[in-house]
Amino acid sequence: MLRPRFAALIVAGLLAGCHIEDRTPTGTRRDDDAIRALLTTYYQSLGARDWAGSRALFWDSAAVELRRAAPDSAWRDFRGADAYHQYLARTYAGDRNRAIAVRIFRLDTRLQGDLASAWVITRRRPLAGEGREEVGTADHLLLRRKDGAWRIVSYASVPDLSSASR
Repeated sequence: MLRPRFAALIVAGLLAGCHIEDRTPTGTRRDDDAIRALLTTYYQSLGARDWAGSRALFWDSAAVELRRAAPDSAWRDFRGADAYHQYLARTYAGDRNRAIAVRIFRLDTRLQGDLASAWVITRRRPLAGEGREEVGTADHLLLRRKDGAWRIVSYASVPDLSSASR
């Protein structure tokens, strides 16, 4: 009779000394929902060619870097959100056929207080001359909350080369 009690005491002692360490980042479900809504709005505004709407989602000093598919596979750096959106307006000026639906294929976020990051994989129908397969990007965004509002502070985008095989 002493053995089961002794074993129970040992197990209880071990369990009392053990605890699961929780390293869950701070942030609420409301923050995650707000970030997801902001990113959804961003990609919808790109598809609609709403440059003013897209620009409003960036902080003024945001860093933007793009790398496009070959043959021009060099990185392109912009001096801020205004320069990036001016580039978009010039690139798509006068070509309404280039307004296409950009959809989020995958979105992973991580929050830590007033700082967040997101990896976004997008898909869109190809433009003329791009072939028949869907094309997409792999985007990394850093976001910061200031005065209660989440905005993009850094945006980097590269072609998602795996999209052609899907």
